[in-house]
This record gives sequence, structure tokens and C-alpha cells, in this order.
Amino acid sequence: MSIDAMSAAIGQQGILHDISFTVDRGDWLGIVGGSGAGKSTLLKAILGARRPARPQAGSMIFDGVLRPFAKGWSGRPKGIAYVPQSPTHGLDPLRRIKWQWTQLFRCKCCVADYKPIFTALGLPDPEMHFPHEWSLGMQQRLLLAMALVEEPKLLILDEPTSALDTVIAAQVLTEVERIARDKSIAVLMVTHDLALAARFSNQITIMEQGRIVESGPTDTVLNRPQHPYARDLVAHRAWQRAETANA
Repeated sequence: MSIDAMSAAIGQQGILHDISFTVDRGDWLGIVGGSGAGKSTLLKAILGARRPARPQAGSMIFDGVLRPFAKGWSGRPKGIAYVPQSPTHGLDPLRRIKWQWTQLFRCKCCVADYKPIFTALGLPDPEMHFPHEWSLGMQQRLLLAMALVEEPKLLILDEPTSALDTVIAAQVLTEVERIARDKSIAVLMVTHDLALAARFSNQITIMEQGRIVESGPTDTVLNRPQHPYARDLVAHRAWQRAETANA
């Protein structure tokens, strides 16, 4: 996927400015920034949303198809799987988990057997449970399983560890990393946590106030940041511990 010169605004107020980046098959791109950086707005634009911010310029190329942002498109492009930050935005609370899995298989022609991916992500048999009978962390892992079983070309993760404790988060994302590598799935992960991006991403993009201020290979961004905000972020985050733990 390639984003070129994308901008977006709410009314007359610019929210995103000249956003450009590329994520190739098998890459893991971490987009890092604080609250108000524009990360969520960027994801919504990629997924085809036009509210609250409306894309005004730029284009996206995904799977060989050029999509001008100003024209917009209906719904998420085929081949992109999305895991929202909150499980409540991805699951039907009134339907049993096994029913929702079966519907996914029928609609997307995915593999019906849930056991391999559930086991890989540390999930129990859904039996007759409803989503609320599982913890938020288990629900988050369920959404990851639903996304991965589609074998998408691009997997978008929005703050994927927000509902997981530290140990479970590391285990789950390590498994996602393995599956993405084996299936050549590109991953775009939005996070406020530079340590998390340092642990899993081979490319990092840093956003501030709706602009990309730093972008490049993870090692370069962490060790030779050029923009003042990027230097400050690197200096005040414990990303070194994440890299040491990964060694």
C-alpha cells in the first residue's frame, strides 16, 4: 500500500497535512504519535470513512488500484483487515462468539476451523459464550484471530495492546508477527508506544499535529532521529528495554 500527499480537514481546519508513506508485503510499519497526532484520522481515511475529517487531496494505491482520496470510496478495500482499539467496536454483543465466527466464514470464504488460530493466540473454545463473557483481552485476541484467518494483504492494528496486559500483549503480537511473516502479510500498527513499535516494526513513522515528522527504518529512527519531536520521543521512551528484551 502506498499513500501519496494525503490531506484531510474538518470544515476549514486542516487535520492531516501531506501524508505520504509506503508499506510493502511482509513489512511491519509502526505509526507512532501522541494524542491528537492524527493517527486515528489517518486510519479512518484508509478504511474509506469521510467523517469527522474529510480527505481532500492525495491518493492511495492498494493491490494495484489507485484510489483518489477526494473522490472517496465505499467501505474497506478488499484485502485489508482491521482490528479496532476497542473490542466493543468489532463484536456483536447479542450474538454468540461461535456464531460470529461462522458468519465470518460464510461471508469471507475463510477457513471454518477456529481451533488452530485460537490455540496460537491462547484462546479457549468459544462453546456457547457471548463476547461479554470473555475478558476484554480475550475479545481483542478474538478480533485478531478473525482478522488473521482472512489472510489479508494488509493488517491494520489500532492500539492493539490497549486491552492486554504486558505479558499477554508480547505473546500475542509475537504470534501475529510469525503469522504475518509466514503469509507475507503487511502490518500497519498505530500506537502511542514507541517501545512497542521498536519491538515489532521494521519501519517507523512518527506523527505530530497531523504531519509526518520522521520516517524510516526502525534502527535509523531510533538511533539517528532528525526532527526535534522525534528526538524528544526517543529520549523519553524506554524503547531500549524493548529491543534488549527482543535480543
